[in-house]
Amino acid sequence: MKIGAVSLGWGNTPLPQVMDEIAAFGGECIEINGRPGLHAGLVLDDASAPRVRGWAAAAGLQISAVSGYCDFAQTDPAARAAEVERLLVACRAAHALGVGVVRAFSGDPKPGLTLDAAWPWLAAGLQEAARQAAPLGVTLAIENHGRLLNDGPALARLIGDACKTGAANVGVTLDTGNFAWAGHNLAQVRADFAAVLPHIVSLHVKDGVWRAAAEGEAPVFEFVPAGAGQLPLAGWLAALADRGYRGAVCSEYEGSGDFRAGTRASIAYLLAQRR
Repeated sequence: MKIGAVSLGWGNTPLPQVMDEIAAFGGECIEINGRPGLHAGLVLDDASAPRVRGWAAAAGLQISAVSGYCDFAQTDPAARAAEVERLLVACRAAHALGVGVVRAFSGDPKPGLTLDAAWPWLAAGLQEAARQAAPLGVTLAIENHGRLLNDGPALARLIGDACKTGAANVGVTLDTGNFAWAGHNLAQVRADFAAVLPHIVSLHVKDGVWRAAAEGEAPVFEFVPAGAGQLPLAGWLAALADRGYRGAVCSEYEGSGDFRAGTRASIAYLLAQRR
């Protein structure tokens, strides 16, 4: 496993500076957020790829993945096709960078929309995106993100449905904190992890603690640096290693306080846990 960080938290910081900071924290890899213009106006494409590869080499980092965006929960086939194309922009950038994993989403919640109702659209969008990403050598890694599909067994079922149609290039980007953020307790979070474990191809690491809420309300999950919370991160990393996982393990600190300090602490913890 290579330890590093997701670039999203650095916002408008120029990407070469982001890479240098991750390397200074002891990081070995970076997942680059593919949102156009996020890093001081940078657009990931064929033209910028040589520069980006050069920056990574100078910092001694491996580019492990590109973060793509999409929302397949669309009733209109034309709108869903546009979302497939939005994700493929990130896939083409990844191909130009020589990167084989692109983070993707399933779909966003909408008023009155249930997961069951959205399921055919999510499956169709993922299957079509995977079909077009395959010639690029890209695996689509669906993240447990948002409120519509943030459940381990359901996410595993979505991957299974895509595989039944011949889409071998699909997997999961596990965000270790997002199941808890979505309202799952520790027992549920453990079951979520077990469900997606066979499908994980990329890892975003968050940790946190469940804080007591007002009477009658569910506990609130607050993010803290990796290793300082209540999630069984060490056990999860060991389980991944036992399965032969050799992908990236990237900090994605979203807690309160200083982002860089939280990221530095998280990377240090992850390096100490590596077998």
